Amino acid sequence: VVLVDARKARDFGIGTYVRGLLGGLAGLDRFQLQALVLPGDEALFPAGVATTACAAAHYSFGELVAVRRAISAIAPDLFHAPHYVVPLFPPRATVVTIHDLMHLTRPEHAAFTKRAYARWMVGRALRLSARVIAGSEETKKEILAFGPAQSGKVVVISYGVREEFFESEEPNGSARRLPAALSPIPPFKESFPYILFLGNDKPQKNLDGLLRAWRRVHAAHPALSLVLAGVKPGRTLPDGAKAVGWVPDEDVPALVAGARVLVQPTFAEGFGLPVIEAQAAGTPVACSDLPALREAAGDAAVFFDPADVGSIAAALGALLGDEEKRNLLRKRGRARARAFSWAAAAEQTARVYEDVLRR
Repeated sequence: VVLVDARKARDFGIGTYVRGLLGGLAGLDRFQLQALVLPGDEALFPAGVATTACAAAHYSFGELVAVRRAISAIAPDLFHAPHYVVPLFPPRATVVTIHDLMHLTRPEHAAFTKRAYARWMVGRALRLSARVIAGSEETKKEILAFGPAQSGKVVVISYGVREEFFESEEPNGSARRLPAALSPIPPFKESFPYILFLGNDKPQKNLDGLLRAWRRVHAAHPALSLVLAGVKPGRTLPDGAKAVGWVPDEDVPALVAGARVLVQPTFAEGFGLPVIEAQAAGTPVACSDLPALREAAGDAAVFFDPADVGSIAAALGALLGDEEKRNLLRKRGRARARAFSWAAAAEQTARVYEDVLRR
């Protein structure tokens, strides 16, 4: 029995990882899979994944106790924490995925209590786990800078892309029907050209910088819209921009495939899965010039300085005005994205599980 803590299944990055990995593991049919889920999230997982509700609040002492109790009740052979929060007295056969160390490195997390909690939990995760999975070489480098004594535990396993992202062969930006979740939203009509931001509005995502750059882009391209998927509606936005909140999994591939450009202006990133998803869909990518995004995107993106609004606007303007460049990035991106699949990620993770269980 393998027990995965899947309570973050609706989170943007970690949630995509949890859902994709469990789907891939279920397809392997090598383990009896159990998932701890928030009440109401049971339907997010495929057949072959049994679920147990666990309502403990994130980043609380209560969750350390509640997850430990669930482990005792289920008695798994192996426990996988897909985040650095590890419960009290974890089993010896514990695998942890660490996606990034932003809680230790980003200024918005500089408050003493936040930084101390993250340092304690990351230290526990490294010390108490049998293996640590990092999503990129850049994240592995950060982990080893924090805990060099644990170098033998850390393995890099890239994330995957769902096959649905590869299904669209339409040129991006052509008239197309919006996903059902978005078509009723004013002022958008059934068909319209748009740039897509796929993520939340946490400070490191640099949404404010994107919106400042968007004012310049929109002035030059007034027919274009900016869709902020994952950003809750309600905040004041410039003309042509619309926050549409959480988008259901089944609508995301069409939303990505329909975008003229996907933009990722983040200040920090552990991997940058939306970049690979866009490449799979044939959508040109403009993203921050960061080591993790260079690692993910390769030569199939246009890079900019996320701290420079002019650089963001110039990168978007260059892509919007150069169809030859856009076609080149489509071709390169699709080829590159084929190297990333949840089946491959699940197979590599299964080998980690089996190695831990043998030991």
